[in-house]
Amino acid sequence: MVKYIIEHNKTILREVLLLKKIIAVLLCLTFVCTAFAACKGEEKTDDGGLEAANEYGFEDVEVTDENGKTVTEKNGDKVTTQVAVVYEKNKDGKTVAKVLDENGDVLKDKDGKEVTVKTDYEIDDSADVTQSTKKGDKTTEEKIPTTKEQKTTKSTTKKKESGEATTQSEITTIDYKKDKVPTISEARKSTSKKAVTFDSYDQQIVKSMLEVPYLYTHSYENKDGVPIELATHAALWMAEREDLNTSTFASGTIVLDLFKFFGQTVVNFKSKCNDEGNNDKIKYNKKNDTFTITDFENPTHTVTLKKIEYIGNNNYYLVTANVEGADKKTKVYAIIQKNKLDIGLGFSIKALKWE
Repeated sequence: MVKYIIEHNKTILREVLLLKKIIAVLLCLTFVCTAFAACKGEEKTDDGGLEAANEYGFEDVEVTDENGKTVTEKNGDKVTTQVAVVYEKNKDGKTVAKVLDENGDVLKDKDGKEVTVKTDYEIDDSADVTQSTKKGDKTTEEKIPTTKEQKTTKSTTKKKESGEATTQSEITTIDYKKDKVPTISEARKSTSKKAVTFDSYDQQIVKSMLEVPYLYTHSYENKDGVPIELATHAALWMAEREDLNTSTFASGTIVLDLFKFFGQTVVNFKSKCNDEGNNDKIKYNKKNDTFTITDFENPTHTVTLKKIEYIGNNNYYLVTANVEGADKKTKVYAIIQKNKLDIGLGFSIKALKWE
């Protein structure tokens, strides 16, 4: 089972493991973990039972060699890495962390059993809940329009120009208790930040993410959570990126996409989408636990990157850019983070300030 986890997560973790230079043989994981913070929000079924909570995060795990011995640095510190997980409650009400593969699906071993790791994280029962019915109702699918220019999987610029600097390749891991997303103000005032140059591909991804239609309508700090209305625009853009020929999306797909985009769970998005989303293009159907998307959104504004600065901690960067076509807003500041779950997307937007 241990080797199975590594095989399916090597795409997500390859940069960390290569730079640690510990892959002489197939590594396995010792399941001693600490939870990476995640926001809360769970669902109930008609019979009062709990269904998947759709909370996502990362678990720190120790790395061992083929003999089961913990790998250590020269100074004796244990080598750790991270795996992406979804938090759910089992039938006994205990929070379990299920390992996700590179597609965001729960990993299963050769016997078909879901792979889990130990966690200290607990789903908060005090969070708001919403009522939904059991799944199983049939849904109809239809082709919906798309605007291909909003996809981020391909760059419109060259991968890398000669002599061009690149994004810091190593994804560092720190104890989640030490992880602190700075506010926009703190990042701008920081005297320790360092100007960097992203390669063309990464610049295009950041530019595309900041050009999500109507993203300019809301500013937010990470500690305050993501506004529901803002999340609807990101959800539409991410759903389009899925490139599925359907108007009906499993709720798990949308919720996971939002986690990838913002690097945190959008709390109670399913229960609040219809009432607080103020967006008629996306609706949640609690009858069958799906989202219906009737159309995607056309481009609204353009962004020109001016400066990117590394601000340390857990792979955070401050982006400064000029804006056109966003009503009276002419500048945006964003805190972005290297994306540990979706390498194709590349980054998560942790905070935004439009001016």
